[in-house]
Amino acid sequence: MSVKGKVALVTGAGTGIGKATTEYMRAAGAHVVAGLFTEAERSPTSSFPQRLLDVRLQADWDDAIAYCRGEFGGLDILVNNAGILIEGSVEETTDETWDLILDVNLKGLFRGCRSVIPEMRQRGGGVIVNVASIDALSGAIRHLAYSTSKGGVTALTRSLATDHAPDGIRVNAICPGTIETPMVEKMFQDSGDSVAAREISIAKHPLGRLGIAEEVASVIAFLCSSDASFVTGQSISVDGGRSIR
Repeated sequence: MSVKGKVALVTGAGTGIGKATTEYMRAAGAHVVAGLFTEAERSPTSSFPQRLLDVRLQADWDDAIAYCRGEFGGLDILVNNAGILIEGSVEETTDETWDLILDVNLKGLFRGCRSVIPEMRQRGGGVIVNVASIDALSGAIRHLAYSTSKGGVTALTRSLATDHAPDGIRVNAICPGTIETPMVEKMFQDSGDSVAAREISIAKHPLGRLGIAEEVASVIAFLCSSDASFVTGQSISVDGGRSIR
């Protein structure tokens, strides 16, 4: 598997899957730029460049791409990982919550893809990996807006792959199950009984445990590599078997 020398921009890179992906890709020889959703995520000891990248803001996208162009000559890989989860049924979800989740989880990815595709086309091709969720395929209780946004990500992925295959740009999505990340831990804590919530979640996965971020990062890195050169338009589950239940 080779991403050596490739220039990769990873959003939501401050924690969880995004952070694991930046570390995995860098270890594999890629030039990685970490897009941080908030300034609080910045690490003074980071071994790779960090840029503030709120995916809702076109100016942040423009800045990150200009940085990649200035430092490395362009961009080969985009990992659209930034996302948020706010629980709620249809009756519990306000317009403001709905708009926020869709703006980050779906429109943010749209903005990113729209921004990087001209750069990739100019370089003769590239790779985009969008992080969706198993909720895009099966739904989940009180994850109405989140599941909707992630379902949109899988549809966006298929459309982009169709449109830009002639440009040499591959586009795939990853659908993680429940992964040990700060976002998931907060979800457990907010449930009122974190131990019970964790046990319920584990029981949904035939492998009998939650995943770890590095397991998702390794699949993302594969999709970004030349080993996946004939893979595009796919939504790949990394879910401990949850989708077969």
